[in-house]
Amino acid sequence: MVKVGNSSGRDIDKFAASGLTQVPGACVKPPLVAECFANLECKVTDRRLVNKYNLFILEVLKAWIDPAQKNPKTIHHRGYGTFVVDGRTIKLKSRMR
Repeated sequence: MVKVGNSSGRDIDKFAASGLTQVPGACVKPPLVAECFANLECKVTDRRLVNKYNLFILEVLKAWIDPAQKNPKTIHHRGYGTFVVDGRTIKLKSRMR
């Protein structure tokens, strides 16, 4: 994940360098990643916040999940080389009616 995030697709083939598998998307040209539990195909709908906040607003066109993975763990980048991985699952009685 770090290798993919810290390299540019202009300079290397990220899929080949990281051993990931490309899967064609249904709605967008860039490939999906077969090893990911979930993939989102998106289009950029608003670029007004890019210069100030480096923030793109996207519209999800199609979402994919791997139904074979029943309880996948996810990893989240918190910045500056810090990551967090899902922990144990806690089930509480719902108070919703």
